Amino acid sequence: MPIDRLTYEEFLSKTDQSSPNPFAHLIQQEKTVYVYALTRDRCSGCEIQKPLYERLVESIREKYGDQVRFGSIHVSQQDQFSEKLQDLRKVFKFAAYPTYLVLLRTEVGIMEIYRGIEPPMEELARNINIAVELANR
Repeated sequence: MPIDRLTYEEFLSKTDQSSPNPFAHLIQQEKTVYVYALTRDRCSGCEIQKPLYERLVESIREKYGDQVRFGSIHVSQQDQFSEKLQDLRKVFKFAAYPTYLVLLRTEVGIMEIYRGIEPPMEELARNINIAVELANR
């Protein structure tokens, strides 16, 4: 599966609460770029961008293979929906859905290369290319 899809609950169950970086458990390999979409139910931007993100994943996979890994963390409209939305915002310190993150593990830890709210996919692709260049240095 090209996109590792996690629900809010699955993500929390894997998170080390003592770690200063909530992605520490997901971003294990150096020289690998990780791209995450933070999405939620009842989000028109998330719905519009979902197929665009999926097409981007396919094109980046063709170009870089396993050097770039894709994921999403999604908040479903269930019990305590509003609280979960706010909790995820606090964990990642972001303002709106959908937000995309490009991350890279380096010798000094996990670095955020890019963060964008509902960006054009060309912009996200450009930043993935930059992250791959950084990973290969």
